[in-house]
Amino acid sequence: MVGKTHPLTSRFATSFLVAGALVCAPSGCRQSPVHKDPSLARVPSTPLRELESGYTVQAPDVLALRVEGKPELPERLVVQNDGSIQLTPSVRVEVDGKTIPEISRRIADTFEVPTDAVELAVAEHKSQVIFLEGEVEGTARAVPYHGPETLVSFLKRTGGLTQAADGERILLRRANAAEGKAPETKEINLNRHLKNQVEANEVRLNPYDQVVVEPSRKSIVIECLPPWLTGVKRKPQPAGPDPDTVAGPVESAR
Repeated sequence: MVGKTHPLTSRFATSFLVAGALVCAPSGCRQSPVHKDPSLARVPSTPLRELESGYTVQAPDVLALRVEGKPELPERLVVQNDGSIQLTPSVRVEVDGKTIPEISRRIADTFEVPTDAVELAVAEHKSQVIFLEGEVEGTARAVPYHGPETLVSFLKRTGGLTQAADGERILLRRANAAEGKAPETKEINLNRHLKNQVEANEVRLNPYDQVVVEPSRKSIVIECLPPWLTGVKRKPQPAGPDPDTVAGPVESAR
């Protein structure tokens, strides 16, 4: 004989299942690491000219060079620790803290050629980074800084957002140490930037900014529900350290 289910228990279970179904319905209860947002894909990247005019070259950046009529010059130049590049065995040019247009003029003056005869670009951005974390493709990481890029262009360059991302809540944290100002945090509505190019162009990234993509409320709810209900397979958590290989706490000397 099968026992009867208590009415309260039945109603609770039904409500729980309905709530879970409503939460999962829009996404189809399936996991997709990267949210392929066509609006983000259509956003134009920050023009190279704007990046070059705002990027200050430092060691150990790598530059790509071509000077018309000077085939003997190296095509790739590593910025040395002293902030210079070696053009010939006897010619060095100071480039630390200078932009690509400024360095191009210095090279042109050094070899007495027109400025438009010098083709110069940053081949490898190695000196400055932006810290990225949260609901983005891949893990939290330091991304090479390319210049005063817009936030939208930066997120496009780094691969996009996950389905769990809150497009209305992107945090931009800035230390302001170089300017001697207090640290600041800005909350940015990415969805609004995607619709308003003028507003998007006003938010430019600085070296060592931290970009944090917050999770949406919906994703937080799904994370709290059991996998059998949502159909979403969670990523396995990394195993903890082996207790046999972890040293105990160090006692302070008395």
